[in-house]
Amino acid sequence: MFIRKLIILAESAKFNNYCVAGVDVETGKWIRPISENPELEDAVPLADLKYPDGSRVELLDVTEIKFSDRSANNPTQPENFFYNAKYFWQKVGRVTLQEVINLRGFDECDKIFYNDERSILGADVLKFSERESLLLLPVENLFVSIEEAEDKKKFFADFDYRGKKFYRFSVGDIEVRNKFADTRAGKYFLKDKATVVFSLTNPYVKNAECYKMLAQIF
Repeated sequence: MFIRKLIILAESAKFNNYCVAGVDVETGKWIRPISENPELEDAVPLADLKYPDGSRVELLDVTEIKFSDRSANNPTQPENFFYNAKYFWQKVGRVTLQEVINLRGFDECDKIFYNDERSILGADVLKFSERESLLLLPVENLFVSIEEAEDKKKFFADFDYRGKKFYRFSVGDIEVRNKFADTRAGKYFLKDKATVVFSLTNPYVKNAECYKMLAQIF
């Protein structure tokens, strides 16, 4: 077992549970705590997102987490580590987003996960010796598009990054999805400038594609 203090930077929607990610306070590196329960498909249930006093783990909390020694060994998402569900997560502080940026800065990359498309084949990801599935990036001209299919809403984002336009990236940010839950299909302006946690999904069985998601929007 090993212990890390993470600044929680993402709690996005995943199969009625949560995809959680943060940066290590000491190293600034990304860690995605995942459940050892295979039925949860790497998600974190709400029951595990509570401190001993019953309060909820929140964005920008500094949280101490005990991790299992068993490696996740996920080549697509190398930041994944199993947390030990026998122990509560512990809140040890709070920070602001600006403090996070001052601490580690944005991730330096010309491309968002290897290409300029909204997805990439899992096999293509494995061609890169240095892989990553989490990024903290500044974007501009952020719009949310809502699509309706079979009585279900899907949420996508269009935005600019380093002078390039990107379209139809998935949105996992729970607050944004709730904000537009009762809104008709269409495209809506969200922010001039935003700081975004991007996450790359595991390959989908259906088409072997890894999709790029706005996991958290600040």
